[in-house]
Amino acid sequence: MSRIAKIKTKDGLITIIEVSGKEGSNSKTTEHKLYDDPHPDFTKAMQDLVTHVRTILEWPTSYGLGSIHIGGVSFSFSEDTEVEGAVISGSVGLDTSDSPFSFNTPHLPFEQYAEGNTAKLMPEDAQDALELLRKEAREYLKGKRAQGSLFPLAAE
Repeated sequence: MSRIAKIKTKDGLITIIEVSGKEGSNSKTTEHKLYDDPHPDFTKAMQDLVTHVRTILEWPTSYGLGSIHIGGVSFSFSEDTEVEGAVISGSVGLDTSDSPFSFNTPHLPFEQYAEGNTAKLMPEDAQDALELLRKEAREYLKGKRAQGSLFPLAAE
């Protein structure tokens, strides 16, 4: 079984990186680069991460209204503990500059790496939003696009 390690959007290109197998043994990394417009569900799942970025970065709800763009998510997976984590990346348009402010959230694991640890965790609602994005990315790879599914039976 493969896992999605990265989802990135930039200039109409959607890049999805999948990893199958265990790192350190026989594993395979597949990089998908697609220019087809994604289904609105994919776009919404990506943009819905803005709310969670505001929480993680402790930004006020009024900061960057309408100008925060989520550009990607990198997922991690610890082979030893089987704990996942993620970093969300993006940019914010600035009134004071022609270039945006680029950001990465801190890496936050989805659960503790070991019993008794007290590391900060990815908020549960953010984990749900990230899982929805991964689901939409898998559907996109199966053919769920803006113009409709390329392979209707495969998308179901």
